[in-house]
Amino acid sequence: MLRTVVTVVVFSVLWVLLSWHFEPLIVACGVVSVGATVLIMRRLQLMDAEGAPMEFALRVLLYIPWLVREIITANLQIARVILSPRLRIQPHLIRVPASQRTAVGLAIHANTITITPGTISLDVRDGVILVHALTEAAASEDGSGDIDRKISWVEGRA
Repeated sequence: MLRTVVTVVVFSVLWVLLSWHFEPLIVACGVVSVGATVLIMRRLQLMDAEGAPMEFALRVLLYIPWLVREIITANLQIARVILSPRLRIQPHLIRVPASQRTAVGLAIHANTITITPGTISLDVRDGVILVHALTEAAASEDGSGDIDRKISWVEGRA
């Protein structure tokens, strides 16, 4: 029950932040959509630790500023590569170890790699993420293990 209440609150706050409209009809549509979404999630039995991971909530809030900084840094690095007179692209395929224990943790890890410019996760299998990196610097950044440690921390492990 607590997971359902928290999900309703999170979805409602997200809806308000994304719409920022307070006319009665719009608010009613928001209430109906949040209610329907939560009912469907309960009916499909998605209100478990994987479908609504409350355990990650506080740590994810601390993870987001780190992710934004990483995205900005990667954007600057890729912009420098693209705008340089000599296009210094050195494509690499690397295998990045992923020590996450849950499917949500693995998904966060793979998506973190993909969302940073210059890298993309191609496959996740047996605790290893296959990554295509545009430059050697991006490959060494992903292979360093920093992302793995950060996501393991978000997952609740030191």
